[in-house]
This record gives sequence, C-alpha cells and structure tokens, in this order.
Amino acid sequence: MNKDLCRDKMSVMDCQLAEQKVTRRSVIRKMAVGTAALAGCSALPEKWVTPLAEFGALPAHATTSGAVEAIIDELSLGIEETEAVEEQAAAVPEVQDNRGYDNQVTIENKGAKVSIDKIWRDKFVFPKLGPQYGPKLLIVWSDGRELYVPDSKKMTMYGSGDERKYQPGGPYSGNNPDIPTMEVYAAMGTHPDSVTLYY
Repeated sequence: MNKDLCRDKMSVMDCQLAEQKVTRRSVIRKMAVGTAALAGCSALPEKWVTPLAEFGALPAHATTSGAVEAIIDELSLGIEETEAVEEQAAAVPEVQDNRGYDNQVTIENKGAKVSIDKIWRDKFVFPKLGPQYGPKLLIVWSDGRELYVPDSKKMTMYGSGDERKYQPGGPYSGNNPDIPTMEVYAAMGTHPDSVTLYY
C-alpha cells in the first residue's frame, strides 16, 4: 500500500488496518497452503515401502525403479529355474518306441495336396528317396492309420476306397518319375497332423 496515500487521505489507524488486512490475507493464504501440505503428509505412511506388482505391466510413465527391478529380478529367477529344468530334461535321453525299427522321422502336415482319382488327399513329402531309408518301412499317420511297405523300392497302397499310399520317389516311382523324393498320401477324407516313418 502506498504510505503517502495513507498519510494524505486516511488516518494513521486506517493505514495500519489496511496493512493488517493485506498481511492478514497473506497469512490466511499461507496457513491454507501449510494446512493442505500437512494433510497430504499425514496421509503418507511413516516408512516408505516398495510397491508390489502382483501381475501385469505398468506403462512407462507409471513405473518406479524399485518395483521394476524387483519384478525383473523375480522374472529372471523364474527363467533361470525353467532353463535349468529344461536342461535336465534334455540331458535325460528320450526313450522312443520305434516299433522294432532302428530309426524314425516325423513329417508335419504342411497343407500339400495330391489328386488321386480326382479326390484331393493330404500329401507328406520326405527329404530322401524311400529306399534310402531302408528296405522295409512302416508308415504311421497321426490319426492311427498305418501302411507297411515290404519293399521300399516299390509303390505300396492299402485299401480300395481308403488308399493310403506310398511313393518311393525318383526312378523307383515307375510311371511317376516326376516325384523327386519319397511321398506318402493320407487316406481319403482324413487330415492327419503328421506322419511318422519307422525304418
């Protein structure tokens, strides 16, 4: 407040009251701010505790270094334990039932098809010629159907309407020399996930 103005137009007492009002107003404001700060502080716990994250991920702007480090440590420990179990399982040789044969190879169904008598069937292509696997073969589809091949140099099929079929590939495929490697065909109307060759 302008002191010259107070002297000219107001009494000294009026000036003091005006200054007190300004001072009182600022004090009330400061008290309000202080009270709000104290109320906020009283809501805080006496000792800070690292927050626990039970599940999920926090967005980048909401993470705190302590909580993230704890979660990362916990996840790392879990991954290490899982890897240790997997290594132990890998160390134990898996016993395979080769059904009396020395080896086996499984081919997954990749959606290849072949038309036999104008009917589409699932086709499984092997990387080698049939005779390269051995003289006698057993083919087992994942749906449980089987085909025994007594001479791997010759085409073999089972059933008249069913037609599970084996093609040795290359020069062994007779009138189908365009078949480069061994192929087997699923039964009509079936869609097995895989086929296993025992040899």
